[in-house]
Amino acid sequence: MFEKHSPRYPLSIEQGTENTPDDDQFHVIVEGEIVLSTRVLDLAKIIYEEQREELRIKAGHPDPREILRSENAGRDVRSLRSEGIAGQSRRKNRGGPGGRGGV
Repeated sequence: MFEKHSPRYPLSIEQGTENTPDDDQFHVIVEGEIVLSTRVLDLAKIIYEEQREELRIKAGHPDPREILRSENAGRDVRSLRSEGIAGQSRRKNRGGPGGRGGV
């Protein structure tokens, strides 16, 4: 018996459950209907991921990868700003022509 359910969408991979035939195959179920039956678990996982992406788009949910990209971009901008501020403060403390302590 094998079951993998999506917590957010009506999607699952099942084998040997009450929702699937007893034929030793993995079944990808979308919205209560079997869309794929195969003996290859890796193929079932690929189709499961593709179906999950389609359901995400259909529901209008944001792409998690885009959220991560924008968060990383914001972090990079803040890092560059802090490096610039730190560089400015180092340049200010150089002193006059004779150095920091004078001549």
